Amino acid sequence: MAELVKKFTTETLLAKLPPETCWAVTAETLSRLAVLRMMKTSAPLLGKDEGILSLLSGWEKEVEVKKKIWEEGAKKMFPWITETFNIPVEDAVEAANFSIVVATLMMGPEEEDEIVEATPERAIYRSTKCLWWERWKEQEVDPGLIPCPITCEATFREGLKAVNPKLTYKATKFMTRGDPYCEGVIEFKEE
Repeated sequence: MAELVKKFTTETLLAKLPPETCWAVTAETLSRLAVLRMMKTSAPLLGKDEGILSLLSGWEKEVEVKKKIWEEGAKKMFPWITETFNIPVEDAVEAANFSIVVATLMMGPEEEDEIVEATPERAIYRSTKCLWWERWKEQEVDPGLIPCPITCEATFREGLKAVNPKLTYKATKFMTRGDPYCEGVIEFKEE
């Protein structure tokens, strides 16, 4: 399995990137985050991290909008990353490696991920440290109000499908729900 997982690593890929490309990815990610942040109030209300949209139309509507933003962004960003960096995504192992690269590009060096199972048909990867989760814990946000289980799954499901329609993604564990790590299962189905 180690051979399959080590086709390329995040460190070797990032070391080869020109600074302009790193800045382009960072700027795109930050601009997407700014759009999401605009839906937030400047200070938590009544001890809860509720967004402006939830005040107007309810929490469910806010989560629905955020999910759509991340899905649509992933459909564009994931193919752009594969093309820009010439990363193959032809099976579940390559998809897991690629997912770690995407997570690192989106969330920076604080992100810590590992592949715990890898075959060409099925791979499982875990995030053991997440920039989002760390910031939410620092701000003491109620985990029940964090949309990660919906937005993270939507991002990777739609993004991987955009680079290879034979890939599926299912999030199975979330730190925001009390799990010790976040976990995703990627499957490659030749149909």
